[in-house]
Order: sequence, then C-alpha cells, then structure tokens
Amino acid sequence: MLLSRAGWALTALAAVSVTLLAPGAGRAVADLRGDSFPDALLALGCLVQLALSSWVLLAAGLVLLRVPAPLLRAITPRLLRRALLAGTVGALAVAPVQADRAVAPARPQHDLTGLQLPDRPVGSVPATAGAAPAVVVRPGDTLWAIAARSLPAGATDAEIARACARWHAANRDVIGDDPDLIFPKQRLVPPLGKDPT
Repeated sequence: MLLSRAGWALTALAAVSVTLLAPGAGRAVADLRGDSFPDALLALGCLVQLALSSWVLLAAGLVLLRVPAPLLRAITPRLLRRALLAGTVGALAVAPVQADRAVAPARPQHDLTGLQLPDRPVGSVPATAGAAPAVVVRPGDTLWAIAARSLPAGATDAEIARACARWHAANRDVIGDDPDLIFPKQRLVPPLGKDPT
C-alpha cells in the first residue's frame, strides 16, 4: 500500500506540526499547571495536536514499511484521521502564537566595580500632585498605541509620532534603544516635556 497525495500532504502537515510543537512540549506541560486558563487551554491543544501528529507519522511509517492493510485500518480509524486533519490545520494556525511566548529578557547587570559613585541627594523630592500614573504594557501593546491613547481623540499621525518619541525618551532605561520592542508587564512613565528634539 502506497501513500496517496492526500496521505503525503497529511504526513507533511503532521511533520511540520511536530517540528513546530515538539520544542515547546516541556513548556506546554508546565503551562497546564499554571494559573492562566487561556495558557493552559492553548497548551492542552498543542499537546493533543503533538500526540495526533506523532501518531500520523507513525502510521505513515507503517504504510511505507508495507504493513498489511487490516493492521493499518485497526491503527487508523477514519474518524481519528479526519479529526487529525482538522487539528493539524488548527495547530498550524495556533503554533505561531505558542512560538512567540518568549519571556522578556532580564535587564543586564553591569559591573560597577571601580567606578566612582555620584553624589547622592540629601533630601527627598516631594511627589507632584498631578503626576500621571505609570502605564503597564499589556500583551499586544505597541509604543505607538500607548502614545495614541495618551493623546486626545482625533490626534494626527504626526502628533502620535511626536508623542511616541517622547514616550521612548522618557522610558529608554526600561525599553532600551528599540522603541518597537516592548514587553508585557513593563511599567512606562508618561513623558513630562513637549518634544525631545
């Protein structure tokens, strides 16, 4: 028995699915025990898809080894094959979401040995009454979107771009040099001045 075109396509999809999901299997198992229900649900779906895709690769291997047809039918019922095809397509849509769950890098620790310490202030600065609260970056946020939310409705792109530059200048120690790379849970302080230029 040889694989049909559909069989080769399903095997290729399963191989891609295993390639994408297998490296994150350990993290997915840990996410099952986590506090976040969406993360646990996504992890469960990825693990089920990984198991089904591995099963398809096993079945395809048995076909290529020319195992007798009755044994193959016993291993691969029709309903399971159809569920696998639907799951593989779904996993290919979900895999990029799982792949981009990187943890924000820790701030680098610089060795200050041998450097002179600056003079320390004597007193404390009183808190200003009108200081705006810090903004906590949410998943999916961009610095552009945060700057746009801080402006009145109907702000032009040029106004948002200037505000974005001010936000970046005020938070360079948190964000770093790349204003396009912010991470969830970072705390950004609103800029105080007009334009940094």
